[in-house]
Amino acid sequence: MRSTARLAGHPVHPMLIPYPFALLSVSTMFDVLDSRTRGAYGRTAGHLLDAGLLAGAAAAVPGLIDYVGTVPRGTSASRQATWHAAINGSALLAFLLARRERGRDGATSRSGLALSLLGTALLGAGGWLGGELVYHHHIGVDEDAGARRREREATLLTPVAGGRGRGHLQQVPPALASER
Repeated sequence: MRSTARLAGHPVHPMLIPYPFALLSVSTMFDVLDSRTRGAYGRTAGHLLDAGLLAGAAAAVPGLIDYVGTVPRGTSASRQATWHAAINGSALLAFLLARRERGRDGATSRSGLALSLLGTALLGAGGWLGGELVYHHHIGVDEDAGARRREREATLLTPVAGGRGRGHLQQVPPALASER
């Protein structure tokens, strides 16, 4: 089922999801480091968290477009897509609440760290469900793309009359080759 939200034939949602996943997960790692060392990691974690929340919102838009425009209603894929969206939305909410737990120095509280750890776990679960949607239900996969590409790129090697030695070969598109 070809993605509704695509750019130059490629689905947009999978292009964007690595950013929030990486930024938010690394933000959590920096919060863990900061809780152990009380170093300068908290401020960096806060910046990563802010960037991750923005990237998550950006990735959610084409995800929602695909949810509405690509996923067939009333199917197991639809149920899984609903869980995928709910879990990832809950992850973003956990990170947003964790953001509110940051002090002026950038350090987070214990509850903020717990929320970030929860958000990271939820991102993992939501990502797993996203993989299920792509690899098992073929959501966002253009099933006909391979055939169209092979057809475009297909050429036949045909002998050219009057060639020297073993003869010359010429590439001829299939449509022209059928006229010979």
